[in-house]
Amino acid sequence: MLKLNPKDYDYLWTDHDINFIFTSCYLFKEFKTVDIVLIYDYLNKGLKFYLAKSYRKKLSEYGIIFYNKLFPVWKKKIIKNIQEGKRIIRETKEHKNIIRLMTNDEIRRHIVKRVNLFQSLGGNYFYTEFFFLDKIEALTSEEIKKHKNLSRNLKQVGKIKFEARSVLNNFYNYKKIFEPYIQEVCERTERKDVPWLSYQEIIRVIKGEYVATSNRDKTNWLLCKKNNWKLIQGKKATETMKHFDSFFKIDTDIIKGLVASPGIKRGIVKVLRTSFSDKVNEEIKKVENGDILVAATTGPEIMTACEKAGAIVTDEGGITSHAAIVSRELKIPCVIGTKIATQILKDGDLVEVDATRGIIKIIKKLI
Repeated sequence: MLKLNPKDYDYLWTDHDINFIFTSCYLFKEFKTVDIVLIYDYLNKGLKFYLAKSYRKKLSEYGIIFYNKLFPVWKKKIIKNIQEGKRIIRETKEHKNIIRLMTNDEIRRHIVKRVNLFQSLGGNYFYTEFFFLDKIEALTSEEIKKHKNLSRNLKQVGKIKFEARSVLNNFYNYKKIFEPYIQEVCERTERKDVPWLSYQEIIRVIKGEYVATSNRDKTNWLLCKKNNWKLIQGKKATETMKHFDSFFKIDTDIIKGLVASPGIKRGIVKVLRTSFSDKVNEEIKKVENGDILVAATTGPEIMTACEKAGAIVTDEGGITSHAAIVSRELKIPCVIGTKIATQILKDGDLVEVDATRGIIKIIKKLI
C-alpha cells in the first residue's frame, strides 16, 4: 500500500481552476523524474504540489551545474519553443471559426501539437523554478566568482522566464488553447467529461475507442512518482490530503522570507490565488492602490495588480522570480520565499512588510 509521509516533503504551491487535461500535460518528462506529489481538492478546485526534500536538495545542487554550464543549450531550446508557442496561439485564434469543418484526425493532430508544445516548453520552464536556485542563493560572492558563467547567465534568465511564462499561461488556461478543439470533441461524442480526461484518453475517444466516464471534477485524487503516476481517487486520496493539510497547517503572527526589494510598507492584504482561468481577472480586481499583494507566485497575468500594490509578498521565489524583478522595477518592497504567506494571511488583514529584514508582521487580523 502506498504510504506518503508529509515530513518528507516541502509544500510548493496550489494551482486553481485547472482540469485534468492541464494535469496530464503537466506530467512532462522532466517533472516525472522528480519525487513530487499532486493532490487535487475538488471542493476548493485546487491542485496542490509537494516536492520531496531529498529531491529538492538534488535539484538545487544540479542548479549550479545547469546555470554555469548547460544554460546556453537550454536558452536556444526555450527561445525556439517560445516562438512556436506564439505561433500556435495565433493559429488557435484563426481556427475557432473553422474547427467544426475539421476531420477527427485533424482535430487530433492539433490537440497533439498543443500537448507537445505544452510539455516541451513546460520542461524548459521547469529549470527556472525557485528550488533549482536554493544552493546558488546560498553562495558567497567569492564562491560565485569561481563559477565564471553563473552571474552572466542568471542575469539573462529573468527576461526569458517572463516571456516563457507569458506563453505558457495561454496553455495553462484551458479556454485559450484547448477548449475550442475539446468542445468540438464533446459535441461529436456527446460527452461532457472530456476536459476531465487525460490527453491520452482524449486521443482514444477521438479514435472511437472506449474510455470510461470521468468524475475527476467531483472527487479528490492524487498523483505521485512513488505510485508511478497512477491515479488514486476517493477515500485514499482524501485521507492523504487531510494528512498533508494537517501537517502543513501553521499558526503564527510573523512571517519570514528573503528580501527581493527593500523598504517598509503597512497596508491591507489581498491574497491572489494562482488561477489558470478567466477568474484571474476577478483576483486582480481585488487589489487597490497601496494594498499588500500576497500570492504563491506572481506572473505576467497579474502585472496590473503588481502595479497597484504597495508591496508584494510571495510563498515562492528566487533571485530570478517575476516578483523579485518586477518589485525592483516598480521600486516597492518585496519579500519572497516565505513558503507560508498565503496560508497565514487573509484578505483584509493589516500587516507591515519590512523588506529590509524580510519580515511580515500581522498588525490586525480581519475577524
